[in-house]
Amino acid sequence: MFKRLFLLEWRSFFRSADLGRSLSVRIILGLLGLYFLGSAVTFGVSLHFLIIELFPNQEPIHFVGKFLLYWVFLSFLMRMMMQKLPIQNVKPLLILNIPRSNIVNYTLLKSSNSFWNWMLLAVVVPYLIITARVTDLTNFQLFSWCIAVVGFEFVVNYLNLYIQQNFKNGLLKTLPIMAFLVVIFCLDHYSIFSVSGLFGQFFDLVLTFPLLCLVPVVLAILSYFLLYFNVKENMFLDAYLQTERTVVKNYDLSWTNRFGELAPFLQLDMKLIWRSKRARAVIFGCLVFLFYGLFFYPQREGNPTALVFVGVFITGIFVINFGQFVPAWDSTYYAMLMTQNMPIKLYLESKAMLMYISIAIMTVLSTGYFYFGWVVVWVNIACAVYNLGVNVPVILYFGSMNKKRIDLDNGNIFNYQGTGAAQWLVGIPLLIAPIIIWAIAYYAGGINIANITLIVIGLIGVALRNEILNRIAKKYQENKYKILIGFKEVNN
Repeated sequence: MFKRLFLLEWRSFFRSADLGRSLSVRIILGLLGLYFLGSAVTFGVSLHFLIIELFPNQEPIHFVGKFLLYWVFLSFLMRMMMQKLPIQNVKPLLILNIPRSNIVNYTLLKSSNSFWNWMLLAVVVPYLIITARVTDLTNFQLFSWCIAVVGFEFVVNYLNLYIQQNFKNGLLKTLPIMAFLVVIFCLDHYSIFSVSGLFGQFFDLVLTFPLLCLVPVVLAILSYFLLYFNVKENMFLDAYLQTERTVVKNYDLSWTNRFGELAPFLQLDMKLIWRSKRARAVIFGCLVFLFYGLFFYPQREGNPTALVFVGVFITGIFVINFGQFVPAWDSTYYAMLMTQNMPIKLYLESKAMLMYISIAIMTVLSTGYFYFGWVVVWVNIACAVYNLGVNVPVILYFGSMNKKRIDLDNGNIFNYQGTGAAQWLVGIPLLIAPIIIWAIAYYAGGINIANITLIVIGLIGVALRNEILNRIAKKYQENKYKILIGFKEVNN
């Protein structure tokens, strides 16, 4: 039966009307996955020697066991944001003569083929091979230790999916986990109580009593059946609707009236951001990437172009994350919008205004990087003006090529549903062009000339805003029916 279900899914993929885009996305993600797996293998091979070099007084395998608790919690958080039970794919099977238990088992076993599980194995297996060669531990001891580690990872895999199916989606469900992780770290850091050390002692006991590796295996089996019975009980077309029913709040958006004719569109976008899981994930991603500069600014010497890259990225992150899916955010009712007595330019102006507001907000928030010097804030301001005048029109132009509708209820980060060629190509002019312009001006006249160059180009774009939007609106009008046909295709 599992073979039959696999073949059905295989055929549905290759018979999809959007096979080309699906293959390209999978190839790109596959290459990224291979890169990270290769990095994990390299880390696993060198982990034993790194611990000996950095912590010569520590036994490597006991040292690793102490920090496995942090891996468990971080894995849980990453899975919460990126992993989702593929329950939608099995709904067409409910009307077929297939036992419900087979469908549920197939779905859960497919979720076990998670990238995070492979990442763990890519680190653990090479590490244990090296450990077996340089220590006196037997292969049976190391194998039992590996089973215990993998067992806890599968506990995380199934409990994460259970929580996602039974608790309200959103950032709030991850806050207790993040808070607990911070508490554990503080207890360890200030030597109050070593929770991670207690967790590590269990793995030390596994090396002494290998049969204890069955404890996490039993926990993984129990978590599997917990999820199994929950999914089986709710495997209906209208499942989880009652638990997700909420009272829609009325927000005071009267302040948008000052924008005149743009106000109705701005209010529509504001409500979409507050009520849609996908749009809320974009806002969450913007807040996360606001800290992107912390990885670059401390080591910016010798690589000045990193300043403009981070500046464009931070001040324009909403433009990139939200703007690339214009007009797909409105794909469910875009046909209705096109029947209204309104110029398409007015629709585009409202999207541009929303992105202008986001650039202003992100620029103000990024002033905290003044800690790394005035030059950082100065570059960010220049990049913000460039985003206003150039990148906003650029991303709206590429939106005229967007014919993929998106699922507003899928709030997972790194969700590529609805991504087409336009989304992959738009990154070139958005990020590469300002870096090239800034670098040429920087090496010709210094950082002030480079920043002024970006500001002047941005101001020119702002001055020509009306003419540019007219040309973009004409492009949307030319592709109007292609966009409408694309938005009608649900499986894209």
